Amino acid sequence: MNNTEVELKLLIDPADIPRLRRHPLLKALCPSGPKTRKLYSTYFDTDDFALKNKEIALRVRRSGRQWIQTIKGGGSVRAGLHQRDEWEAPVARNEPDFTKISDPRLIGLFATDALRQNLHPVFVTEFSRTVWLLETEAGDQVEMALDRGEIRADRGSSTICEVELELKAGSPAALYELALALQEAVPLRAENASKAERGYALCAPPAALPAVKAELPGIRRGMPVGEAFRSVAWNCLSQLQDNQSRLQQGYDPEYIHQMRVAVRRLRSALGLFSVAAPGIKDAVLIGELRWLAGELGQARDWDVFLGETLAPVLAFFPQDAGLAWLQRRAGRLCGEKRKRAREAAASQRYHKLLLTLGGWLWREPWRNAGVAAELDQPVAAFAARMLAQRHRQLRRRGRNLAALTAEQRHALRIAAKKLRYATEFFSILYPRKAAKRYLKSLADLQDVLGALNDQAVIGRLLEEIGSGGRDALRIRAGGVIIGWSVGKARLQLVSLGRTWKFFKQRKVFWEKG
Repeated sequence: MNNTEVELKLLIDPADIPRLRRHPLLKALCPSGPKTRKLYSTYFDTDDFALKNKEIALRVRRSGRQWIQTIKGGGSVRAGLHQRDEWEAPVARNEPDFTKISDPRLIGLFATDALRQNLHPVFVTEFSRTVWLLETEAGDQVEMALDRGEIRADRGSSTICEVELELKAGSPAALYELALALQEAVPLRAENASKAERGYALCAPPAALPAVKAELPGIRRGMPVGEAFRSVAWNCLSQLQDNQSRLQQGYDPEYIHQMRVAVRRLRSALGLFSVAAPGIKDAVLIGELRWLAGELGQARDWDVFLGETLAPVLAFFPQDAGLAWLQRRAGRLCGEKRKRAREAAASQRYHKLLLTLGGWLWREPWRNAGVAAELDQPVAAFAARMLAQRHRQLRRRGRNLAALTAEQRHALRIAAKKLRYATEFFSILYPRKAAKRYLKSLADLQDVLGALNDQAVIGRLLEEIGSGGRDALRIRAGGVIIGWSVGKARLQLVSLGRTWKFFKQRKVFWEKG
């Protein structure tokens, strides 16, 4: 049997399970009460993980006296929502039965003797599953499962304590809305990793993963504006959540940076597409995104100060006692801000924001009769109009460039950033080379403006460091840093003039001819 599995996976602390079981919502939506059963699953693969490398999971699960073979593959994970193809069939025993595979794509994969002969158990899961069959007032049908147990492999084990909300009928928005209702009383955290992924991590612990940078959203010329907005928004959310997951495993300044990029891209998308539907510019969501950006921004400022401002000065003056003292003080403050950023990214407020955005994107509350025509038009015309508008805004901000104040250069930087994000969102609709050249000149401009902004932040950070009883050292070291940054800023201003001139000469790519 082939079907597409749609489920929202949430982590829960064992201490919070009694509260979850007593939640009045479960009794209201499932009057018959829950049912519990034991599940034991064996996952199969080769020594070199041939199936995993093709994003395929093969398991045989015992439920009562029956064995069920399941193959999962493809799909996507967005804000904890897992959408995957799933093939199930009963089998006679706890081992794969290739005669039960009927999908042509899978038949080809499992046809080779080499693969079949080298498949063996790689890890097992054993857990107790308590299931509530819920039906919302709107008629959505959801199976809620509470799983408690463990994953075991030769190299170790991992605890299972999670809630899965699987859609049986209705809108995926119902999964997010149920999760939010439960989260009001019980802390829950959206989780992107499946049991299979966690099992494979036990078999071969992965190396530290790199930060996830922005990718082009999957939009097409004929796609309606409303659908293009959802594609862009999900793309931003995926970047945010992927980096958040990595941040919880260990700190890397780039994780924080890319989370901030994801937030800025999403905020930019809300403003961009609100031209088609004003309701997209939701004040509550924007306020929460601003909160998250602020929590992450403090750590990012100190990371830049230590790694990009202070480090080269110390390399030039390696024996300076004042700079060494400043580095120690800045390191302690940076550690505090990093801790705060990680706590914010693991908080219930963060996960509530994630779940709220997921439900909001599925329900589309911004859509009404007054905006339907704009949202349903092909995105290409909308994209050209918005790119031209933001291009004009940036050109206007850059008039009399040499006379701009620091505040005006900051406004220019924001305009460049908005145009760059719009360009990245829509560039896939146009000839690749022309869009890439324009984007390169825009990125160069943004880099110079960003470097100037970093210089402007230095004074504030030096004030935060304070004296710590070492005024003489602080004053001397602060003077060295400020002098260094002023000299660097003058060079950046020269570079800004050249970069701006080059950008103005770059031909726009969205106009025909």
